[in-house]
Amino acid sequence: MTAVHERSILLRAYDDEQAEVERALERILSAARRKAVDELESLHAFGPKFTKYDDFEPLGRQDADTTKRLEREAITGVKAFVPDVEDVKIDVFGPVAVATFVMNYDVVTEEDERLSFRARSTMVFARDEGRWLIVHEHFSPFTSNG
Repeated sequence: MTAVHERSILLRAYDDEQAEVERALERILSAARRKAVDELESLHAFGPKFTKYDDFEPLGRQDADTTKRLEREAITGVKAFVPDVEDVKIDVFGPVAVATFVMNYDVVTEEDERLSFRARSTMVFARDEGRWLIVHEHFSPFTSNG
C-alpha cells in the first residue's frame, strides 16, 4: 500500500469515531422510545442540507421542517414507539458516517392497537463541533409490511 492509500478515508479504520456514531444511534433510539422529542430533534442537523425519505407518506424527499413536524406528530400521537435495530453496520469517512441497519419497531396507538413494522434503514451522520448529527435518513419498508 502506498502512503496515499494509507491515508485514504475509504480505507482508514476510524474505530473511535465508529464507536461514537454507535453511541449517537443508541441516543437516537433511546430518545424515540422515551418520546423525548426535543432531545431527538437535537440529534439532527436540521437545516438547509438535511433530507429524509420515510417509509410512510409523504414518500417524496422531506426537508428539515417537514421531517421535524412529521416526527413530532408521529411520536407524540401514539402511546408508545418501540424501535429496535439489528444488523447494524457503521462506516466512517472522516467527518461523515453511514449507518445501515434493519429497524423493527412497534407502535401502540391511542386506541391500544399494536402495530409492527420492519424497515431497511440508513442514517448519514456528519461530525459538527464535536457531535455526530443526522444529516440524512432513509427508511424503506420490507414488502411484508404491506
